[in-house]
Amino acid sequence: MATPILTAEEVRLFLQDREELNTLTLGIRFTPEMIEQAMINTVDYYNLMNPPLGIMYTLENFPYRSLLLLGTASYLLRSGAINEAANQLSYAADGIQVNDKDKAQIFMSLSQNLMQDFKELGQQIKM
Repeated sequence: MATPILTAEEVRLFLQDREELNTLTLGIRFTPEMIEQAMINTVDYYNLMNPPLGIMYTLENFPYRSLLLLGTASYLLRSGAINEAANQLSYAADGIQVNDKDKAQIFMSLSQNLMQDFKELGQQIKM
């Protein structure tokens, strides 16, 4: 993994992705590889935002810690929403209705809110 200004542990703390807090998933939701890819996606997105700055940041030299956190969290929650939607299962047993993996809408909404914050802050920085 590259050496960004933000660690996977800090991302997990922000998202409350801790084994002891994820009683339904029985472990962490986001792997180090998923977090790294979300960070790379965030930096790529920032590089593509207007106006162009004439510098292409990488994960190693991206200077905006809070911006990286917002974008990374957004990408991870979007990924989580895709997983939830693809694996959603509703069933009933003994009169009890269970909706397993039914958090896609919640995750997508959170992702969109964080991405909006990322875009606004990114535009402010670039202006």
